[in-house]
Amino acid sequence: MSAFHPGDDVVVAFEGIEHAAEVIGTSVHSGYVMCRIAVDPLGDYGSISARLSPQSIVCVQPGAVRHG
Repeated sequence: MSAFHPGDDVVVAFEGIEHAAEVIGTSVHSGYVMCRIAVDPLGDYGSISARLSPQSIVCVQPGAVRHG
């Protein structure tokens, strides 16, 4: 059972930057947490920058997510 549930407001560490986020779901098989993040317009996301929109969906390991 995951500590995170759809609709939870969380903070996600993604590409070295912390983001305000909302949990969309969790994967029982992989253990990843799927979240909608608010992308930092000044953040350096490297080569993936062009694929990110102001709100993007990312999958991260549970250790990168905390209730906030």
